[in-house]
Amino acid sequence: MSSAGAGSSSPVGSLLDTLPDEILIQIFGHLAIVGSVWEEDDPLELTCLPYRQSNMELMPSTGLRGYPFLAQVCRKWRRLLATPMTQQLVWQRLCIDLGHELVTSIHAPLRWSNQRPSNEEYQMALRRTSISASKVLRFLGGVAPHVRALALANTEGFDGEDGQYVSLVDKHNFGPSHLGFALALLQNTLTKLILYRCYDLVSEDSGFWTLVTQLPALRVLEVEGLRVLLPDVQVAALGEVRKLEALTLTGDEFRIGSTIPCGLEGIPAAWSQLTALTRLELRVHHLLYELPVWLTALGALRHLDVSGCADMEVGSITQLTTLHVLVLQSMHMGHALPSPADVASAALSNQELARHALPDLQPLAPCLRSLSLSNNRFTQLPDWLPRLTRLEHLDVSYNRDLHVRAPLTGLASLPYIRLLDFRAVHVSKDKDFWCEAKCTTMQHLSKLAKALKRRCPQPRLLLDI
Repeated sequence: MSSAGAGSSSPVGSLLDTLPDEILIQIFGHLAIVGSVWEEDDPLELTCLPYRQSNMELMPSTGLRGYPFLAQVCRKWRRLLATPMTQQLVWQRLCIDLGHELVTSIHAPLRWSNQRPSNEEYQMALRRTSISASKVLRFLGGVAPHVRALALANTEGFDGEDGQYVSLVDKHNFGPSHLGFALALLQNTLTKLILYRCYDLVSEDSGFWTLVTQLPALRVLEVEGLRVLLPDVQVAALGEVRKLEALTLTGDEFRIGSTIPCGLEGIPAAWSQLTALTRLELRVHHLLYELPVWLTALGALRHLDVSGCADMEVGSITQLTTLHVLVLQSMHMGHALPSPADVASAALSNQELARHALPDLQPLAPCLRSLSLSNNRFTQLPDWLPRLTRLEHLDVSYNRDLHVRAPLTGLASLPYIRLLDFRAVHVSKDKDFWCEAKCTTMQHLSKLAKALKRRCPQPRLLLDI
């Protein structure tokens, strides 16, 4: 069956003939917003939480562009996809993933629709396939009146099905100038912009950060995966985007623990003008040592995530009393300063030790709903946790040395709690034998699980058996 010859005589075409156009358009609308994580990939429903998990990567969803054969199935689908009603419904959120576009181009021939190409066929097709920036811009120009959210992904490369990195060097010619043209097409309508693994588009001399200031309707900006150091003077221009409500800038999260620094060199004072900001995520920035004092003046701020900023001193967080979500993952953090003996053995200064001490967060109790302390170095739970009475989510997972020494009755009685995450705590070095301390931890967690079962609705407790 060829795309030119496919029509209502095919089984699919016969089925489509029985459905009204309105139903098919609604189907397209659902395909356009399908998530990038399927239920079988997320059985614990962690992607529904208001914060990101430390070990979970959230990639932009390709939506309808994840279905390469739609326009080839039959003439009726092709006609419907071209109607203004369908385009308005389908292309409000547009993702252009160059890695996905490359693979889709290889698999697009209909002779491979029912079978996979051999390795030799795939490698041959990969060598001769490339992506033209002019075609990307031509497509964007055709749907631009409808686009409100744009995601660009994987311009330098992507992870293949076998887990190996596939470089896109010399496979496309989409560069900073083409991004400038794309943003010009969407200048007055774009409200959300995501760049995911697009290191080449946000380099120091690309002009990207100035381009963003020319988007008056922009409300959400997410730039994921900065591989190099970014001077604060480069991103200071973002302070001019006064209507910005959510800002996410992350370093390369695959290099947590790397000795090669990446990410922001500082938080520019010009950002103090972002008075509409409700969400700020600054993950994996090796040279961020403290939060600016003016952050408390951002009265609309409700969500703060500084995970992976391992050298940041977080004592000033207690002044952000309007926060609803606080995420402090992968920060080498403990609940209190170590003893004098530990100080001497570690040979660290008080300033260095203070960066890894979590202060008492009780001042945040009136508003704080979600707290994630995942993947840190807690050896015991802070005694003030039960006093955070508005908590709905508490995540202390992957604190491998966490020892629960006493009953968790305070956590069990939190009135609004919906999720307690205790996965991978107090990890035993001996997989076949639990030490006495490990047994104590698991006994208290087991009693917590029984106490939660008596509540209605029943909160979820995640733990490893």
